[in-house]
Amino acid sequence: MSEKISVEVSSIRLEEETETPIMLLQKPNTNKVLPIWIGTIEAVSIAYAQEGFVHPRPQTHDLLLNILDSLNAKILEVSITDIHDKTYFAEIKLSTHEGELTLSSRPSDAIALALRSSAEIFVENSVFNNNFIEIYDENMVDIDEFSQFINDVSPEDFS
Repeated sequence: MSEKISVEVSSIRLEEETETPIMLLQKPNTNKVLPIWIGTIEAVSIAYAQEGFVHPRPQTHDLLLNILDSLNAKILEVSITDIHDKTYFAEIKLSTHEGELTLSSRPSDAIALALRSSAEIFVENSVFNNNFIEIYDENMVDIDEFSQFINDVSPEDFS
């Protein structure tokens, strides 16, 4: 059985040139992150899950969790398992009435579900160690922090 590294979603940022969302999975207590480029819809879904925002009507990831719940199934963990041609692959490990089941998934969908279900997030050791970057710039502002700033700022703050 291969080794896995526990990670957490550090932030979602936008790539400067293309404005494509990048999800950063951070190894706790380090400055090592695994950057994964994701779609805008998935980035919004992950950001909502991080903020605990619940829509009045279930969105796709909420619906999937409702279906799992109605079938008495539970997400045990999600793992980023591989990378081929710059595309990451993930798996969702479920506990079902008939035993454990593993489903293939896009990383962004797996992470969106993990955040909503409080499931652990892992990356295969070799995938993480061969693809991580180190972030040293403590002055970089996360999108959600910047959005919060924009929502809370008033003209009086500048006088």
